[in-house]
Amino acid sequence: MTVALLLGGMAVWGLRFTLLEGFIYESRLGFGGDFYAVMYRIQSWDGTGIMYGPLTVMERWLVNAWPRLFTIRFFALANIPVAAAAFGLSLSASRIGRFRMLGVLAALSLWLCYWYLAYAFSVAAHSELLEMLLITAAWWAAARGKHAAAWSALVLATLTKAIPIIFAPLLLLRGSRRAVIVGAATAICMVGIVGIGQRMSPVELVKAIVVPAQNAEGVSFRQVRHIWPVPSGHLADGLNSATARLLGLGDHDPALGRVQTATNAATVMIYVALLPVAWFVLCGRHALPEAVRLALVYGLFCALMPLMTFHTHPHTFVFLLPAWTAALAVISDDSRRRRAAAFGAVFLLTYVVAGLPTAALRVGRLFGVARLDAMNLFADPMWANLVLIAGLAIYAILRAREAGEPHPDLMFG
Repeated sequence: MTVALLLGGMAVWGLRFTLLEGFIYESRLGFGGDFYAVMYRIQSWDGTGIMYGPLTVMERWLVNAWPRLFTIRFFALANIPVAAAAFGLSLSASRIGRFRMLGVLAALSLWLCYWYLAYAFSVAAHSELLEMLLITAAWWAAARGKHAAAWSALVLATLTKAIPIIFAPLLLLRGSRRAVIVGAATAICMVGIVGIGQRMSPVELVKAIVVPAQNAEGVSFRQVRHIWPVPSGHLADGLNSATARLLGLGDHDPALGRVQTATNAATVMIYVALLPVAWFVLCGRHALPEAVRLALVYGLFCALMPLMTFHTHPHTFVFLLPAWTAALAVISDDSRRRRAAAFGAVFLLTYVVAGLPTAALRVGRLFGVARLDAMNLFADPMWANLVLIAGLAIYAILRAREAGEPHPDLMFG
């Protein structure tokens, strides 16, 4: 009962914090951010061509057609049910509900107290929250054996922004030929509609999908040009910028190019190294329940999202929420309490460092440490993100290795 009251109190505090920081304080400022620039500033995108992805183009059509209805406040408020649905789907997919009230309250507290969720609301980060919803929908569908629905959800997430394509190997390891066809048909349909609506030739459409570019003020330029380490700007929180800040490089330091190359290579290597982990967890001959297998790999790949985005912004770290939900579920399911406690402490530490930067400020004041929150460890959540990725990968391998081979009668249903 004491734990439940504590978690309930945290959830109430988190709700107040999220509403104040995400909506009430920001409402007078107009929810300015990347999404606002893409939808409402012609200097950023004039609405022609494909910006981000086809789903973003379709949302721009709504803004153009009914500007008085589809305002930035409309999208800001629409983010509430989007995030709530993502939370519900992650709970259901991870089966954390089987731990009853404590599990649900713990997950709810994680979500509501998370600083980057409030930040995402404050800048109306609709694209990222929509991606998160569709990824959790794919996870939920996969957990119920609805592989065609999982493929469709992942395709839609990828057509919002491209990075969710990193989840494709998970679906390939579980999906059927029919599911792949359904996913391909979804992609062709959505891309074709946007191509026709934008009056693009097939060649132009393929180029716009393969090499994303944005049109602004009569000039077309590749979106990849935004991917560059900016040490002075904490709006860029990717591994490239975090490394540049760690090395103390200035904005015009010639070494930035080498940092960019090195961090891009490291990012790709990390992703490739985790593919065998996903295969071992999903396809290995061990007795882990399907829900646990999927929670481990989907949590791991959600943790990869801020890293794989390359040009990571603060609101990109909302993708860690499903990762921590999955971690909470699999830790609660672990019969080895010492291992569960050890990895639980690691995951909790990454949450505090990456998700509660204000906590570092208060701890620093308590112990007389000046601006503890300004240290690279706390100011750059990417470092905690990397620890979370490593922790989930190691934990997944340990759980799968310990489970042993399944009984022959259970292998085929």
